[in-house]
Amino acid sequence: MVNPSLRKTFLPRCMAIAIGSLPQSEVTPTLDLIAECLPEAPFWPQLPNRSFLEGMYVQYGEGLPGAVLDVIGERFYIDPEQADFAGQLTSFYEAVLAADLEYFAISPERAAGLWQGLPALAQRYQGTAPMLVKGHVTGPISFGLGVTDVQKKAIIYDPTMADVVVKHLNMKARWQEKFLERCFPGLPTLTFFDEPYMVSFGTAFCALSRERVRELLNEVSEGLTGLTGVHCCGNTDWSLLLDTRVDLLNFDAYEYGENLLLYRSELEKFLSHGGYLAWGVVPTSAAVDSEDVDSLFALLTAQMECLSGATMPLRRILERSFISPSCGAGSLTPARAIRVFALTVKLTERLREHYGL
Repeated sequence: MVNPSLRKTFLPRCMAIAIGSLPQSEVTPTLDLIAECLPEAPFWPQLPNRSFLEGMYVQYGEGLPGAVLDVIGERFYIDPEQADFAGQLTSFYEAVLAADLEYFAISPERAAGLWQGLPALAQRYQGTAPMLVKGHVTGPISFGLGVTDVQKKAIIYDPTMADVVVKHLNMKARWQEKFLERCFPGLPTLTFFDEPYMVSFGTAFCALSRERVRELLNEVSEGLTGLTGVHCCGNTDWSLLLDTRVDLLNFDAYEYGENLLLYRSELEKFLSHGGYLAWGVVPTSAAVDSEDVDSLFALLTAQMECLSGATMPLRRILERSFISPSCGAGSLTPARAIRVFALTVKLTERLREHYGL
């Protein structure tokens, strides 16, 4: 709940948005796709097939104390036994205390879609009326569990590194938000924290407590002035994510919509306090080949109507909802990614026409 005033006034009305990754290795084709299929919500594309440096951990790992990057071997890990590790920590915390956002900049070689793509998108959107601009950062749970030290132990279990990770990602997000604002001045921003590892919460693969997860997710969004969201593309304890201070929950409605609807009271509280839902109903898998606007419309409206009731009117749900793919499209073929994006925007159009949004 970073920006209460924005939460009160901004109504997406089933706006089409995307997650982050695309399968193309060149920037320009992704810009064509974004401009055509996301008229209201441009975002910068992450291109993991372009370079190892654009993977979801390496891309945001730049400047992390103890970081070791082996591009040839495609390895990224933390080595706290480096001779200058203490000095790196000192410089890091000095930058955090000074709010030195440039210290946490994402370099052009790690984010071509940001540096090349976003300014070019700003030119393409001139004369149109986008409503927000979206960015994305790997969330602290997934980053901390996905990145290991030299003994291959997840760094989130090291108290020092856990504190470093959440502050590091928070500063990366704040730097990115300023970049978005420079390219699209005057537009609200939306920053997603991608948390695929939340599917492991409550299992033997994640020993973090509920309270610790909530603390990390709340801290990583501090200081941002735009909207924030958390994206999880699998099933998890949705009550935990709905109990954080993020503004938006993005979930895989295609596979796990019925699971989320089990948390009705938590969803009602979340929406009544100004939260948003992003329904990831367009599958980012081979299943997209057998779906069309009619089938996805039927699936989504059935879920929304099931959630609605006297204390949670369908109109409120529709007005505070986004429509998205179920996950990033980076693992798809370019042809399937194009189909995913086309279905997303067509579904938005169908919903708005049907419900008069």
